[in-house]
Amino acid sequence: MIENIGYYTDKEAILLNLDDKSEKEILQKLGRKSKPQVIIIDGVDDVGKSTVVEKIINEMRNQGKKVIFNTFKRRRKDDSRFKEPNKEYEWLFRKQVVEEINRRIVTFEDEDIIILDKSPYCEYFYQKTKSFDRGLIDAIGNHKMEREIFRYENIIENAIVIFLENKRCWENYIKRETKKSGEGHKASYDTLNKEEYMDMVRMFKDYQNIYERNKKYKRVEIRNDNES
Repeated sequence: MIENIGYYTDKEAILLNLDDKSEKEILQKLGRKSKPQVIIIDGVDDVGKSTVVEKIINEMRNQGKKVIFNTFKRRRKDDSRFKEPNKEYEWLFRKQVVEEINRRIVTFEDEDIIILDKSPYCEYFYQKTKSFDRGLIDAIGNHKMEREIFRYENIIENAIVIFLENKRCWENYIKRETKKSGEGHKASYDTLNKEEYMDMVRMFKDYQNIYERNKKYKRVEIRNDNES
């Protein structure tokens, strides 16, 4: 149970694991009868998160539940300071990337389900890869990023977290990146080679213990089909 809920806004607090009295009071303030459930679909780029999210949304709506799927993002093109990676602002860009993911969690009205196709912790996993360290972010910038990454750790402990694995994720990734490049799209991050990508896959797997206090966490292996 979370004891000091005064630190949180009402919308943040209702997503925590609360005692009955506190939960009832906050529900009353928000004009709700029940608390929403956060569902986070975690996994590396192109593992198949979008497909799973779509299936869950359809299933929940078929059950008569209201679902919100926010897609707030920070892109390099949003701010001239971020146009090219640089030592002065790269930490800020990545921090704002996480801020937008966190905003997805707490932006809701009367929905029963809040679903995300990305965990704020993904930036922590990226930090562990060899390709992340390009000398652009110092210790102070890294500390500021991590404060944002773990800002809602108590909410995430109370969320349903599903970590996806897919043996063909590299094929999916390089196919998508090649297609985007051929169409002239400018990505926020450089395309990884296979060694860099598989390093990312390992880091995502190796650091899943970050969810060890979450009792609603599970790992699921999927395939590139409509049956898994």
